[in-house]
Amino acid sequence: MALTDTFVKNVKHSGRKAGDKYSDGQGLHLHVMETGKYWRLAYRFAGKQKTLAIGVYPAVSLSKARKARDTAREQLAEGMDPAATKRAEKAARAVAAANTFEAVAREFHALKKPGWSPKYADKWLGLMVGTWFPAIGRRPITDIRSAELLATLRRVEAAGTIDKAHTLKQNAGQVFRYGVQTGRCEHD
Repeated sequence: MALTDTFVKNVKHSGRKAGDKYSDGQGLHLHVMETGKYWRLAYRFAGKQKTLAIGVYPAVSLSKARKARDTAREQLAEGMDPAATKRAEKAARAVAAANTFEAVAREFHALKKPGWSPKYADKWLGLMVGTWFPAIGRRPITDIRSAELLATLRRVEAAGTIDKAHTLKQNAGQVFRYGVQTGRCEHD
């Protein structure tokens, strides 16, 4: 029997140590424990029984859990393990979050600093900290588009510091080229 929104909202933990499982069909079930309500999907892949954690109710509603179940079943039909796919996506998000513009710029700075004069190294990092990091520093380097860079450069030009805008453009280009060389972004 399929679950309903009302049932999911009102069901309580019975006190059993292992919790209670309520099936929605096609492997999806709600696991009610003392600590909360968890959506799980039971499936078989490569002859082994597996369980995919979908999320916690109410953050993941019944309709969202069903959509996740359908997506996982499509992946199974294509010969992919939904749990492995979920792990790969999570790892990709973590890598993207670690490869922010600021992180790549600071790594580039640390790499080049020994070959630069102390004055130039300080100036280079100062321009980054003063202009680029507040504007785009926390964003993944792969998500930054040229229009965003141009908007920041136009603001600097409007302030009457055209030489500074030119230097900022060069510095950003250095960071993006370093990102391409290290495989963190596709283009400068």
